[in-house]
Amino acid sequence: MGMSCTFDSLNMATNGTATLRKIEPNIFYSIRVQMLRLPNNPSGPFLSFIAEFVDQVEFNTFHESLFQISTRTNLSTIQVFEAKALKQIQIAEGGDISLRELSFFSCGMDRIPPTIGNLPLLTSLTFYQCALRTVSFEAFAKNSRLTSLDLSYNEIDTIVPLTVTDSSVALAIEDLYLTSNRLENLDMTAFDSLSNLVMLDLRYNNLARLAAERTITWPKMESFDISYNQLRTIDLQWLSAPNMKRLSLNSNLLDKVPQRLRRFPNLQLLSFSDNQFVGIDLAPLNGLPTLNTLDFSNNPKTRYIRSSRPIQLPSLDSMYAEYCSLSRFNITGINLPVVSFISLAHNNFSTIPPLGLGFPSISSFSLYDNPIPCGVLQTRKELLLSGKLIMGPPLDAMNCQSGTFSVTDSYSVCCKA
Repeated sequence: MGMSCTFDSLNMATNGTATLRKIEPNIFYSIRVQMLRLPNNPSGPFLSFIAEFVDQVEFNTFHESLFQISTRTNLSTIQVFEAKALKQIQIAEGGDISLRELSFFSCGMDRIPPTIGNLPLLTSLTFYQCALRTVSFEAFAKNSRLTSLDLSYNEIDTIVPLTVTDSSVALAIEDLYLTSNRLENLDMTAFDSLSNLVMLDLRYNNLARLAAERTITWPKMESFDISYNQLRTIDLQWLSAPNMKRLSLNSNLLDKVPQRLRRFPNLQLLSFSDNQFVGIDLAPLNGLPTLNTLDFSNNPKTRYIRSSRPIQLPSLDSMYAEYCSLSRFNITGINLPVVSFISLAHNNFSTIPPLGLGFPSISSFSLYDNPIPCGVLQTRKELLLSGKLIMGPPLDAMNCQSGTFSVTDSYSVCCKA
């Protein structure tokens, strides 16, 4: 299965075809050619011909400006790497083309080829690190099996909504990657035709605003990642996604938990790390019966956790608020009946919050790297011995800047003298 037939050079203008025909069938996992010599463009008719020998074709380097896929191209996969000169893709119409996966990396394409609809069996399409600027989903109206679309690391700053004529078209796309583009103000009605969407990745753009003039319905949506953008606020009332399980808003400019999250009753993971929270008010999370994991880490301005009104999170198992400036955790009105772990590591606590008392189900909570006085640890030694309070690995005095507390003869932790 690991055997590869490798040629330093293969000249299709002379004896290349005869050489390929000498290769024993069902022996090699792949055929690798370091230098392929052709009388014409190494696409088009060549791809149709080479399908006699292989099922998948990869070009490590492609120097032509035009890539062609001709009729009767019976390949399942084509991948093209390092194609900076590539500006145009032509796909034959009405041909017997069995292609299911098509990928271009580091190419010069600045638009989706208008003939992409001539690949009716296509399930996966990638334009990665190319020069795409504007995208319209109308281009994929004929790709009825296209479920994965990766447009990451391009220069996309505009997504064009479908016209009224095409607005009723429901595309098959389930996984959509728009990571690392140039989107700033995004009109989400552009995604109205993506009713089969399961995952949308908008990380690493310049998004300052997400909005829609009407409700967008994603009945199958499970994961929505808007991390690494410039959002100061976000109102998701335009989105109907009853089955969404993961919502990530890391590395934005948010200063509070968004409202209306109860619109997503099946949420399991919420992440707000690396934002601008001054304090954490958990009240907007009430009404999320399946929320399992919550992350507020890396909010350096955050000084407290509380809830401005009574809440219950019946499924919350883990909560993280590490690398903040927390010194208070007010558990009043917060009901977490099954929580097992809370990490408050790398904060400014000088007392031990009553997490064990307030949340009887908790197995352990971490106050590692907090300025807890040694005397406070002495009075709560039973928490350390039981393993419920985590203060980090065993250390000796030379590893602690201020002081140490000996829990047992062989176990000491850092504390504030």
